[in-house]
Amino acid sequence: MIKAGRDKKWKPALTDAGFLLASGLLFGMAYNMFLIPGGIFIGGAGGLATVLNLLYGLPTGTMMLVINVPLVLLFMHFYGLRASVKGIVGIVVSSVFVDLISLIGLFPPAFPDPEENSLLYAIFGGITIGAAVGLMFARGYTTGGSDLAALLIKLKFAGLPTAKLILAIDAAVVIFSAVASGSYVSIFFSFIAIFMSSAALEFVSGGFERTRLAYIFSDHYAAVADALTEKLERGVTVLDGMGWYTKEKKKVVLCVVKKNEIYALKALVKSIDPDAFMILSESTETIGEGFKQGVGDVSIEPRRQQRRKGQKRRR
Repeated sequence: MIKAGRDKKWKPALTDAGFLLASGLLFGMAYNMFLIPGGIFIGGAGGLATVLNLLYGLPTGTMMLVINVPLVLLFMHFYGLRASVKGIVGIVVSSVFVDLISLIGLFPPAFPDPEENSLLYAIFGGITIGAAVGLMFARGYTTGGSDLAALLIKLKFAGLPTAKLILAIDAAVVIFSAVASGSYVSIFFSFIAIFMSSAALEFVSGGFERTRLAYIFSDHYAAVADALTEKLERGVTVLDGMGWYTKEKKKVVLCVVKKNEIYALKALVKSIDPDAFMILSESTETIGEGFKQGVGDVSIEPRRQQRRKGQKRRR
């Protein structure tokens, strides 16, 4: 029993370490193989660090760390240490691996002529950095930069959407970096890289776990629910509904299945009720038994909100 408890305790830490290692390697690859040789500015602290490397030869990873230090300190002040821990770890891992891989020369530039291969540098650099960030996000870590800056801005302008703030910050960094380096054409390729990184991040952080949400309308709902439970071994919820045209009360069977179980679900339902009406929609992420196990992310709330909640609970 004690050994099982210890194994259970160490498993999340080992999983986190594996994800961080893979993410760090991808960060080093992205910057040293694609972004720096191609003059691509991905936005955030990494974009500013890249332009400092190209102009003054300063180590990119170290500059990422230096740029993030004041952001982290401000974030800790307003949001607390607990909300900052995973961000600090992510920043350190990504920064160290970028410089370490540059030092040992593990991933040299991917293509010989940067000017002729700018598009390739942007595409592959964006995909690689997006995959690196996605692996960190999957375990609740962040890489600082635009994410921290956006949350700090929201302290003053709470109504602004975080995603749009991050995009605006990244766009400003790309334009500033391009002007500072005198390479205006890099703006075009940098935005391609940002688009590719967003797509890769979404795929890595949720794509492998995407499931299908099935709403099944059938007069034989009990038989359908039993079959899905027994044959597909999936949990089922029966909801109350009403057909608005007929004003008749209906039962709606709700079930979540994996992508490779969609055909089996449709065939099973149709074998029971050929007239069943089904709606299948994509679920970005499903957490729970039989699917992805949840990872408890730190709640990102300013300290003043946390204090207010604590005072309300005491009352």
